[in-house]
Amino acid sequence: MNVSMELLALPLAETVLMGVLSGLVGALAVISRRVFFAESITHATFPGAVTGVVAATAVGTALTGARVGYEMLSIAVLLGALLMCAPMTWLMRRLSDLPGISSQAAAGIVLAVGFALGYLLSTWFAPLPLKVDGFLTGSVLNVNRADVALTVAVLTVTVIIVVVAGRHLELYCFDSVAYRAAGLNPRLPEWTVLVLICLNICVLIPAVGTILPIALIAAPAATVRSRARSTSGLLIGSAALGAICCLAGLWLAVGFEWSVGGTIAVACGLVYAASELGSYVRSPGRRVGPS
Repeated sequence: MNVSMELLALPLAETVLMGVLSGLVGALAVISRRVFFAESITHATFPGAVTGVVAATAVGTALTGARVGYEMLSIAVLLGALLMCAPMTWLMRRLSDLPGISSQAAAGIVLAVGFALGYLLSTWFAPLPLKVDGFLTGSVLNVNRADVALTVAVLTVTVIIVVVAGRHLELYCFDSVAYRAAGLNPRLPEWTVLVLICLNICVLIPAVGTILPIALIAAPAATVRSRARSTSGLLIGSAALGAICCLAGLWLAVGFEWSVGGTIAVACGLVYAASELGSYVRSPGRRVGPS
């Protein structure tokens, strides 16, 4: 498949940016044990994305009498998904506070509810101006300047937060009990991590949809975690590995005419599997999988 670099400029930029962003946020999610939260939120953004498109189409048509452009719909997808994160996060926290329901079970409930609600809304308001598979798996090759700009903005905010509040986040993520014992309020770092995860997932929707972001968030960070000797090493290593996996997936997908998002997700999974297999071969008694 012969694709010009001009056509690949935006997808290439988005691929590198989302790999770095997901690596950084994924490192925070892994050490704070928020991977199940991230997994459930990926599916919970589905109904928000559908609602955003429906609302933007209705408002745009009423105000201008014309069809809403693709860039505006892309922004509506992100805003709708982001707004849906709030009630879904609240629901998950409320469920996990109930006796007999673990945080993993609460995440599973929210995941199922979110995906079912998204499918219901997409069917209820059919036909939508965007295909449903665009919500679920995205399209890296169809990202626009607005998508890339939003990813840059979220990456910039993430880097600033990590640089400014890195020590607080590190202490909270590794030992929340010690953080409280030091007289510090755990709500700020907790919600910082949760908000960064939500922002990361939302800006990835145009490129890899609502299902695949969990691979980019979890796999690179989980791969680097067992080898990193410091939190900064984990953050930098996860960001670098995330970018490498995304670039490798893009290159393979373009060369073999595969789904770019799917190939990137598989690449992330294969890197993690290869890392765990290598560790097991070197130390057969070692338990496979992140703690």
